[in-house]
Amino acid sequence: EELSSLELGGTGISCSNKHYGEPWRLLQSNLGKDMGDGWETARHPSRPAILIKDPNTHLIDSPLMDWAILKLGKPAIAGVARVILDTKHFRGNYPESVMLEGCYNPDGSTEAEWFTLVPRTRMSPDAEHIFDRNKEQLHNSTRIVTHVRLSTFPDGGVSRVRVYG
Repeated sequence: EELSSLELGGTGISCSNKHYGEPWRLLQSNLGKDMGDGWETARHPSRPAILIKDPNTHLIDSPLMDWAILKLGKPAIAGVARVILDTKHFRGNYPESVMLEGCYNPDGSTEAEWFTLVPRTRMSPDAEHIFDRNKEQLHNSTRIVTHVRLSTFPDGGVSRVRVYG
């Protein structure tokens, strides 16, 4: 069952950058119709002209990133079984990599202990990226989750975030 959808009460709580969209768009149940139907951040003004890759991870070695916090419509009481991170329609402006964290924060306080669900992972353009518990692609997948935080490195657009219990 998808726990993150707007229909169940999922909502975008906050984000670091609303340049091309708001985080609630990530929780729509339909496929994105175009780039304006997702969440995309502006390019960082301090982004260097040449990006250096970490020799171990082969991901961009930079502290630049943007984030969006989403409240699930229904808590993942038995943990997270599957996550879909969709870059549909984002071809030249998708993030190089993303990370998804979760927390258990039923009262919505500003202090939350975040833990990794999907470690920083390379993205590809215009594609669904699926992570399954039964394939051991999720970390901390049995922990209770009420909120997720999507981080994009260094910037870029994502069409949908789907979290299943």
